[in-house]
Amino acid sequence: MPVKEENKVRFISAMFELVRTIKNESEISGKLCGGLNEKELFIILFVGQNKNVKMSDIADGLEAPLSTLTSIVDKLVEKKYLLRDHSVEDRRIVNVSLTPNGKKAYKISLDRKQIMAEKVLTQFNEKEQDTFIEHLNKLAASISSKK
Repeated sequence: MPVKEENKVRFISAMFELVRTIKNESEISGKLCGGLNEKELFIILFVGQNKNVKMSDIADGLEAPLSTLTSIVDKLVEKKYLLRDHSVEDRRIVNVSLTPNGKKAYKISLDRKQIMAEKVLTQFNEKEQDTFIEHLNKLAASISSKK
């Protein structure tokens, strides 16, 4: 389907504003969680959602190289947000879980995300909410598709 130039400009402007707003929200969450950066917060959210996970699961889930994650996880262990231990069955497997500080940061971040979802979704009726979420998923899929 052809796209008007005007709509391309409006889309780019809207996306820029959305990304800026989400980044700002992420920075606020990071500060409330003890000064975490966006990548650290992503790892805490991933581990919090999935409980006790392997380093390789984090790398797969966040689509990041294991070498990059290792240094970030090292910092989060040092800051006492994560606990890292070797599997009893296979010492090569490294498991990661949240410490009490990590659980607190996870809850703060999750609560903020719930508030954001509430603020956005209350703008729509139930049918519109479903359509909006479908469109968000379609948007993410279309951006991530390799063309």
